[in-house]
Amino acid sequence: MGERAEDKAKAQAFLRRFQRTLENLLPLPGEMESCIQRTTAEAKDNYAQRHLRKPEAAFLNGSVVPALSKLVCQVLPSDRARKALLNEFHPCMSSVSCGSPASTQKHPFTKMLSVKPETIYERWSADPKKALVQSWPDFALRKPFPHKIVFEGKYFSGGSLANARRVLVSDIYQAFFYRGLPFVEETKKGRAAWDYDYACLVAYDASRDGTLKQAWEGLPRVVQGSFWSGANIYVMILGGQGRSTK
Repeated sequence: MGERAEDKAKAQAFLRRFQRTLENLLPLPGEMESCIQRTTAEAKDNYAQRHLRKPEAAFLNGSVVPALSKLVCQVLPSDRARKALLNEFHPCMSSVSCGSPASTQKHPFTKMLSVKPETIYERWSADPKKALVQSWPDFALRKPFPHKIVFEGKYFSGGSLANARRVLVSDIYQAFFYRGLPFVEETKKGRAAWDYDYACLVAYDASRDGTLKQAWEGLPRVVQGSFWSGANIYVMILGGQGRSTK
């Protein structure tokens, strides 16, 4: 096994370990919605908890990012672990992260899927200020951690299987989009570089029928595996109460 293949295998092993950690840590799907609702309600009028006010943010910042930080601290000393972790809500979580993962370089592309070409052209040509956008992933790992991974987090609260399939495609595409952006150097003021080898979708299916999990499990295994083997995208679908569609 070559050096790159060995590094990729180690990155996959780490992400699998992260997934198992979350599966053991998070509430059961039937309890998740009430936990998220309670968290967002408590954070509503608390400025210090503004990073927990929306369901997706409550899921990521309340559970996922702290769990990731603990795993990184098993690899690196706490000060270096903090330096390795970037988080969109860094100001509220400065004890575990050192800055924002947002790209400092704007570009004319968005992470949204299924936008009509004519609509994109209109945006590009109408106003230069609106044509260029900045990429804001949810969180990321960088050096000194051994693996450079950008994360996209999602919280799926419900919908039909047809809707869940659309959501799954869109969510995976967004992770793919972030992974595909080119290298951008760190700024002189210390803003983080955009430099990732892998992307990971972390999605929780809190729907009553587990339709997002069904959508994922309904894909052939060779397709599931190809996201990692062919595109360096690790798809992590947590929760879910529905049965597989296979």
